[in-house]
Amino acid sequence: MNSGWTTVIIVTLSVFVILVAVGQIFFAGGENITTETAFFYGVEEEVPFDGVYLRDETLIYDGGTGILSYEQVNGSKVGKSSVVARRYKSDNDAAYLREIGLLQRQIAVLESAERLVGTDNSQLEAISIQINESHSDIISSIIDGDLAAAGDKQSYLLEAMCKREITLKAADGYGTKKKQLNDEINRLNTLISGGVREVIAGGAGYFVSEVDGYEGELGYASAEDITEDKINEVVASPVKTRSSNAIGKLIGDYHWRVAAIIDTEKMFGLYEGSEVTLRVGSGTYLIDADIISAKNCGDNKALYIFECDKLNSAVASGRTARFKLLVNSYGGLRVSRKALRYNENDERGVFIVRGDSLVFKKVNVVYWGEGYVICSQETDDDYLKLYDEIVTEGKDLYDGKVIR
Repeated sequence: MNSGWTTVIIVTLSVFVILVAVGQIFFAGGENITTETAFFYGVEEEVPFDGVYLRDETLIYDGGTGILSYEQVNGSKVGKSSVVARRYKSDNDAAYLREIGLLQRQIAVLESAERLVGTDNSQLEAISIQINESHSDIISSIIDGDLAAAGDKQSYLLEAMCKREITLKAADGYGTKKKQLNDEINRLNTLISGGVREVIAGGAGYFVSEVDGYEGELGYASAEDITEDKINEVVASPVKTRSSNAIGKLIGDYHWRVAAIIDTEKMFGLYEGSEVTLRVGSGTYLIDADIISAKNCGDNKALYIFECDKLNSAVASGRTARFKLLVNSYGGLRVSRKALRYNENDERGVFIVRGDSLVFKKVNVVYWGEGYVICSQETDDDYLKLYDEIVTEGKDLYDGKVIR
């Protein structure tokens, strides 16, 4: 075969290969697709606002000298004769006595666990459940900012773990450990210089160590006459004055109120008498509240009074807080906006990968987010389902197209 024919054959084959490649690009370009998995997603619409606490509060005074150490955390419920603080001659005395208190609580936990010595393992499942629940409760309290509750639940977790150890016969008692703890308590007692003086609550209520100068001025009944100017003043300056002799205060009741100025356009559908849900700060703890008053202030604003009946350390401290009012919550299948398509019947949906071809599935959008939508989960097989493989990018997409 001469070189001329060879050249012709080579050129012909080259053109054929190029045409095949081009054909793949133009006629099968839809095979180059990008997908995502449909998964469940929840979102909440929130209205942020600055609120002022309205609570009935009584100051606790103590004009003594020495180092003041608080015995109660903010939000703790105390009785009339409860010790809320102690004064020591030195920082060392305060530290020694705090350590003694911790050691005594550890001994009490060990003694409680020892009551199971000699029993069978029939309670093992219940103890394991208690461990898991205590652990979850501690984490939830920390996330919610309620450190008082977290501290209280810590001893329950330790006690359950000790009980489990005894039930599994890994220990027959804690006599040696208790002796070590008692020896340490005796050693610390010898280091205390003495002269400890207790500060008594003097009444019943919920203890708070912070004092801001608004006590007696912004009480529970202040909701009736508080003004927009007053709210703005307190938000701008949450601490007015501090009394040198006031070491804390008692909140008289677990009921409390919040006053706030909020844009009425954001509160559409919420009026006096509405039940709402509030979030305090950035925590996950949700509080149910009632709108007991909504007074128009002009300029599309209103003075709202919220009433709540749950008190913890997160809401007991401070005069003001950043709140978030949950307006709506949505849950469903998350879909990228760029995946949305319309079929020949002008129905909104998406293409999903089913085997080696594309299938059109309808969607019912319940929420439009930035770059995504949330679709309801429908029982009809014509609609998108959880874990479907959604096509987000691709060319020449149509129902039944073979892609593999």
